[in-house]
Amino acid sequence: MSDHPRKFIILTASIGTGHSQAARAISEAIQAAHPSDSVSVLDFVSNNVFSIDHIIKDSYLKMIDVFPSMYDHLYSDSQDSRFGRISQSMLNITFKNRMRKLAQTLKPDAFIFTHPFPAGAADLLKAEGAVTIPLLGVITDFDIHQLWVDPHLDGFCVATPDLKTLMETYRIPVDMIYVTGIPVRRSFFEESAKNKDFEKGTVLVMGGGLGLGNVVDNIRRLDEVEEISKFIVVTGKNLDLYEKVAALSDHLHHPVELHSYTNKVAELMARSEILVTKPGALTCTEAMVMHLPMILVNTLPGQERANALHMKKQGCAEWVKRGELAETARRILRNPEIREKMALACGDTHPDSARKVMDVLYGLLPD
Repeated sequence: MSDHPRKFIILTASIGTGHSQAARAISEAIQAAHPSDSVSVLDFVSNNVFSIDHIIKDSYLKMIDVFPSMYDHLYSDSQDSRFGRISQSMLNITFKNRMRKLAQTLKPDAFIFTHPFPAGAADLLKAEGAVTIPLLGVITDFDIHQLWVDPHLDGFCVATPDLKTLMETYRIPVDMIYVTGIPVRRSFFEESAKNKDFEKGTVLVMGGGLGLGNVVDNIRRLDEVEEISKFIVVTGKNLDLYEKVAALSDHLHHPVELHSYTNKVAELMARSEILVTKPGALTCTEAMVMHLPMILVNTLPGQERANALHMKKQGCAEWVKRGELAETARRILRNPEIREKMALACGDTHPDSARKVMDVLYGLLPD
């Protein structure tokens, strides 16, 4: 291993915040273990509203919010199909020049990707010999999308052994796939270790970092449940949703503790008896570290269905339609043994996935 300080760039994309939180978790792990090395987390999707990637991001978010079944077809049809490969090529070409500029300007010792857009662009450059440094993909879902099939990356970190097997079917060599789990920030492990009692009847409601999912409707339905004592609501970066929940809270039977984008999610989870959320893989993994039972609702098509299925199979979550939400919450809150069983199903041994990813990264570096 080299003596000179290393420089790493972690590239994420602000489409959902799971990718960014995973990137921060990896960054924290590197800074803690290798303080002389530098690491930066960059959002690959620019904020220029006229840029092609902003249009892609905007269209993607609109599509999953407004036309879920259309997105579902896009997702299913792009899994290992000609359509998927064409979409992938178009995206990679779109982002290739930006990736080239980043590599030339920043000159890192390695790139880490928590989103497939920059990974695909780097894959093209690596194939052409335009970049030669190690490239590591970190997949933050319980499913593999065609967009992640980049044969010129040097390694992939995946959540489960099943995903490793699935990845092999895409002809990715087995020795390039590492089962690390999904990287979660240190604060969740620290908060979980305190073993604090939850506040009886407190329900945490989240809609992902972008506040998608019908959070207002969920709260209205849950407000009929007498066993609830209060709501903690996190609206993420969605200011419109924050205002809607603030206006709604005056008309509810139960008090609402309202947060916008916050770094205190671990503490809020520790206080809650159950979590109601859409099944973003990162939020679900954080909740598992905290032994917090989940009710998954407003599932977005594609990866989130795979995430919901994974959590339901494990027994730490109920996956429901909106009409079943209140009854499910009532059943769990009335029966402590159900909650206890779900909390135990979250599992006791959560790997320090961010550290595992870091170990994979340093293993890819030249001596």
